[in-house]
Amino acid sequence: MSACDRHDPASGASRRDAMAGWAHRVDLAGYKRLLRAAGEKIPGLLKSIEDQSGPARKQIDAAVAADASICSDFRNQLRQDAYDIARPVRHALRYAKDFGIAVAAETADSASAEVEVVPLVVLSARLAGKMDEIGSSAGARDDRDLRNAREEHALAWLKQRPATALYGRVTGKSEMREWRDDQQSRFSARCLSFSDDAQEANMEREIGQQRILVGEVRWVRDEAEGGVLGLRDCRLFVHDAAKTELASIDDDSAGLMLRPLEFEEAFAGPGKGISVGDIDRVLYDAEFENRLDGFGNGYTSRQEDIYVLLRDGTAYRHEWNFAFTDLDAARSRVREPSRWFTWRKSWGSIKLKAEDGEEIDLSKARRLMSVPEGQRLDQTYYFLNVGMGGRRSDREYAFKADGQVVHRRGGFVAGNFGTHYITVVGKDDVTTSKYAFDGFTLLIDGPDGQERHLAAVFEGDDPARPEEIIIDGQVHWLKE
Repeated sequence: MSACDRHDPASGASRRDAMAGWAHRVDLAGYKRLLRAAGEKIPGLLKSIEDQSGPARKQIDAAVAADASICSDFRNQLRQDAYDIARPVRHALRYAKDFGIAVAAETADSASAEVEVVPLVVLSARLAGKMDEIGSSAGARDDRDLRNAREEHALAWLKQRPATALYGRVTGKSEMREWRDDQQSRFSARCLSFSDDAQEANMEREIGQQRILVGEVRWVRDEAEGGVLGLRDCRLFVHDAAKTELASIDDDSAGLMLRPLEFEEAFAGPGKGISVGDIDRVLYDAEFENRLDGFGNGYTSRQEDIYVLLRDGTAYRHEWNFAFTDLDAARSRVREPSRWFTWRKSWGSIKLKAEDGEEIDLSKARRLMSVPEGQRLDQTYYFLNVGMGGRRSDREYAFKADGQVVHRRGGFVAGNFGTHYITVVGKDDVTTSKYAFDGFTLLIDGPDGQERHLAAVFEGDDPARPEEIIIDGQVHWLKE
């Protein structure tokens, strides 16, 4: 490390990340405790090691001065067999006492009796700084060892408190996150268990409310898109500002990230989204693959993407079940940047480029067209998918020429689970409604009011009797 710092200082950050990940993987801290204990037992050992280290450092410095390429590829160098000392270190620590060497236990920071109520944005900022003591967030994305080291360091810091009290918005029946306008806390909290059934019911009832969540942190997940705290024995409380002060710091911006759009925010209104005149083409790119899950059940991995290519050279990956002509595009560009690309034609195919430089080849994509306004269908189209665990999903749209559509939805589970074969049959849900096509929108007047669904057919298909139709972003096949 020191030789590389002298001869290749530019790669120092990535090198420190690699070193932190390797140190965690092989338990370098345990190795150092072993050496200190052995030094106390064996007179002159540590001096002998230091005397041998001097000449070794000079040889390493000369080698790095001649060829510093090792410094910029430090992580791969540390993955070589010569540096895989995890097992020898583990065995040495386990059997040290057999040789009369008493290795000190790993020391932990002093526990605190204080329980403060911390907004999740503030805690996220604190966790970011705490994990950066080990290595960078950017380095952890591609280095699992470094990610594990950051997580364990954060968990040890959180466990100094007898309990963790968080403030934020209840976003699900077991989840909390803090919202601040168009942003949210980088970390969310997930309840693994509740103190009792009443607290679990209370959490589900309070979705959308600002509350205090108290629990014991069991694990920390440091993920590319934020992170998660796993809590057990969760309890929910109403925040009384007059009695309970929330923790704060001068700058908590490190704890914020863009908040993904909610349905109500993404939906601009009928026809108030992307103008058809601004669209160059709409493409459907899909991949279906048959796989086996961990229990030996066959399932289909189904990946379907719809890309809207605009005449200004940008493109959008549409994932909502309403049409892109209803999308608040301005808000989406700000809050959903990962769904926006630039596009170009390249040797007869379409290439998309993301903000991070990643390219997507749409050479096999199929072009989508809107269903002509006023078109009536007189066919039935079905969706069938078998997922992991034998979970089967069925949907069916039986269109009638008189403007009626019968929508049937059902499913069941049938598959191997351990040593058992389990079958659970669900009840079909059937509704009859009026329908109409309006551009890329399928209008359904159901019992709960008008619904707007994304709909399209493939270029070249007969719009009066298409072999396939896209509804809600997924292909449905003609039922013969």
